[in-house]
Amino acid sequence: MPSTTVQSLSRATTATFEELALLFPEHELSPEQAAAPLDVAVSVEFRGPLRGRLVLRASSLILPSITANMLGEDASRQRPLQRDALGELANVICGNLLPAIAGVEAVFHLSAPYVHEGVDDVSRDADAPTASLMFGLEEGRAEAVLYVFGDRDGVESIAQGAVSAA
Repeated sequence: MPSTTVQSLSRATTATFEELALLFPEHELSPEQAAAPLDVAVSVEFRGPLRGRLVLRASSLILPSITANMLGEDASRQRPLQRDALGELANVICGNLLPAIAGVEAVFHLSAPYVHEGVDDVSRDADAPTASLMFGLEEGRAEAVLYVFGDRDGVESIAQGAVSAA
């Protein structure tokens, strides 16, 4: 059974993609989706009761669909707007995830989404992820990864407490 943190990440990611990008994540990847490269990444740093980073990696071939659904068909071909749309998804996922794992009273400060040139550079300075989720989208895939720095062992107990209080 997935941890409370992974379940919260799954709910926040699924809801954000469905409501904001009008795309429906598939948790069972097709062979085509599994083979699609994760070649673009954005991250959102956060600090508050927990400090860390949410990373959203994606196949660049799904960016036009994301952008068209969020900003309109004309914007879908513009590479900077594609990156901005992915960054906004990461920002909203992070904003929805943190209250789910730390409680609605917790106050966090989020950085602006940062687009990474190399997807491998995103986690180079981080410990192992606290939670991660891979899912298929159209002919590509995406991955949401949560890194919590510091007291990683306390994250799950905080998350379980937040769920109990809700």
